[in-house]
Amino acid sequence: MTSSRLEQMQVNLTLAYVLNNAATDKFGHEIQHPTVLQVKEIIVDRMNGSKMTQNNQFAIVWGPAIVLDPNGFAANVTVVLKSAGSGEYSVVTSGTDFKSPLDVLGDFSYGTLEPFSAYVPNCPPDARISAGTNGALFKVLNTPDSSQLKLGDFLRTVQPSAVVNVVGHSLGGALASAIVLYLRNQSGLQTQTYHCQTFAGPTAGNAVFADYFNGQMRANAVRIFNTRDIVPMAWNADSILNVKTVYSDANIATLDTPADLKVAVDVVSLATRPLNYTQWGTSDPSGPVTPVMQYKFDGKVNTDILDFQIQVGYQHIYEYITCLDMALTDIDIPAPGTGDAK
Repeated sequence: MTSSRLEQMQVNLTLAYVLNNAATDKFGHEIQHPTVLQVKEIIVDRMNGSKMTQNNQFAIVWGPAIVLDPNGFAANVTVVLKSAGSGEYSVVTSGTDFKSPLDVLGDFSYGTLEPFSAYVPNCPPDARISAGTNGALFKVLNTPDSSQLKLGDFLRTVQPSAVVNVVGHSLGGALASAIVLYLRNQSGLQTQTYHCQTFAGPTAGNAVFADYFNGQMRANAVRIFNTRDIVPMAWNADSILNVKTVYSDANIATLDTPADLKVAVDVVSLATRPLNYTQWGTSDPSGPVTPVMQYKFDGKVNTDILDFQIQVGYQHIYEYITCLDMALTDIDIPAPGTGDAK
């Protein structure tokens, strides 16, 4: 990996993690009914407290737009940041909030596919995204910030030659792949240059959606995943079966996949096989995607963590930091095992 690509990934992972924790206080406790000012201050403080984004390298130019669930927790936070150095814009949207039933149910709404043509009418009619991705996407695109501008409306106000990066982790990664396709196909936004970088994203949609993404974003998108992270294994019927043996080579009995989860994996695999979930960046009708649009990390099992569920959380969040040659303290988020880390 070149140093420039590594630095780009480090910066984008930092931004994604800051957004994932944008409604979480310094003690790791999530704020109920957070105000825009509170969330904005947390984002700015955490960016300046992180190695790759400190010294006001990024300014919030739109947002935060906050989607609240019925309990008042932030189901999603989205911002547009502008780089002081390059002048590029970054659309960053948050991942799963495990205190938000709206978010968790969205993440696990995999049994139904919805037409992506609701957002991009000229896409292939059979391109479909999961019900969970669809529900979150609708809310992100239709939630204005305090200026009462929605995301697309704001981006129409920036220079037509702008570079727009769309970034997310976990559910935010699945969302990012749909958001970038929406933006680049909207009137008034088609002259901008779009890039997409996702981390740890579950499969957003079916093979037709993946092929459409590959064709639209070839050479301008990278999907980054850790082979020890079970989230990117969902919802493809074959890849999700790897959950059953994800840590078996560690030879630690407590890290064996629980029997009930193995059963659940088989149920999900059976249910999703007819839906043909496919990660983008893997293949298209004419063969392997060129240039390569995915970057695989072979994470290491943390043998200091002997609980399966905690290991899953560690691999989904903190192992990406170490795989990108950073210390856990380089990103200002709650440490493993504290608060309500996402």
